[in-house]
Amino acid sequence: MAHRSDARPPDRDTRALARRLARFGRVEWFADFGGGSGRYLSGYAPIARHAVLVDRSAVRLGATESRHYRAVERGALHLVRADLRALPFVDDAFDAALAVRVLHRLADLDRYLAEMARTVRGRWLLDVPIKHHLRARLRALRHGTRALLDDPAPAAVPGSAGRSRRYHLAAVRGALAALGFDTGVLSSGWWEPEQVVLCRRRERRRPRLRPVPEGAGAATRALARRTVCPACRGGLDWTDFAAFCRRCGVCYRHHDGFWDFAAGVAAPVPADALT
Repeated sequence: MAHRSDARPPDRDTRALARRLARFGRVEWFADFGGGSGRYLSGYAPIARHAVLVDRSAVRLGATESRHYRAVERGALHLVRADLRALPFVDDAFDAALAVRVLHRLADLDRYLAEMARTVRGRWLLDVPIKHHLRARLRALRHGTRALLDDPAPAAVPGSAGRSRRYHLAAVRGALAALGFDTGVLSSGWWEPEQVVLCRRRERRRPRLRPVPEGAGAATRALARRTVCPACRGGLDWTDFAAFCRRCGVCYRHHDGFWDFAAGVAAPVPADALT
């Protein structure tokens, strides 16, 4: 998907991720949740015909567009600004996905997991920061705080002012099981602070795609079939520059190389007036 001139050389983590994703085989639509500046794009580019990188940061998405503009221009990579709690996609939109170096920032993990899982019809990889790794266990023995590690509730990372969290792996896997996924741990040992979890949906479903919009380019049409209003999940009217929700009276614009579904603008006008 990405040209060599578009991307930085992959680091060790990205190469390891690529080896795991290669087992997925070729997929049509892939989502990178919280993908930021596209660090892992070279890991999934070889298997994905279309990739959607979702992040809340406009700055990081702009940087990704500048490095991977060729893939963006030809519709192989779509950049979307959105809240991971309110994704602008139909149910089962993606054949595969990943969320790496993301979960530690999420305050209400169950809500985020449910929303991301809603859009994945096949397999996805999660990088789970756990609180009961070896070093934490040794520290707990020294301070007599073992019970805190066994508690399924998340724990704030000391010194992070509550902005970074670690989780109990069994609690995360239980939440995913309740969402319809079987899980397996791919990490080399329980003592590692980051655990890679493979999630596989038990019952695969076909996505209920939206009608193909008229008057938009091929790249826009491809993404539009899988996209809905993040507020009401209703259909959108499209041009290459904006998507308009008639039900909400909100316009979501395309600017700086990405679609902005995190900042809708009140625009009670017909779609053919959007330019």
